Amino acid sequence: MPLGETNMKSITRILLAALFAGSFSLANASTVQVWECQMNDGKTYDELQAVSSAWLAATKGMEGGEGIVAYHNFPVAAFAGDGGFNFVVVMPDFEAWGKLTDAYPGSASEKADQAWGEVASCKGNSLWTSEKIE
Repeated sequence: MPLGETNMKSITRILLAALFAGSFSLANASTVQVWECQMNDGKTYDELQAVSSAWLAATKGMEGGEGIVAYHNFPVAAFAGDGGFNFVVVMPDFEAWGKLTDAYPGSASEKADQAWGEVASCKGNSLWTSEKIE
């Protein structure tokens, strides 16, 4: 998952949040990770789309990544001229997220993540559980 400037302290917080959130049992719940990102100077949306698609394809082939969905969220009703956006990863549940996280180091996704970091940088992220309303 695009790490950008994220450090070990942030990763630890996310893992603790995942453990806490894993204790909740919500029907129709997904695990959602939201990264706060910025396009790097001189980079284009087409480049972002290309590296994100490559990352997603690599991630779908990993254990836990089979049901992953990813989005770029760009602001449209706020000041949007600074290149800021959210990179959103949706997993079926915390179990899949955990399997993917365990398999991530040294994977093709991690290598694709490095290319992603040449196009955009992420300064932080948050982990959510999202329940579909029926």
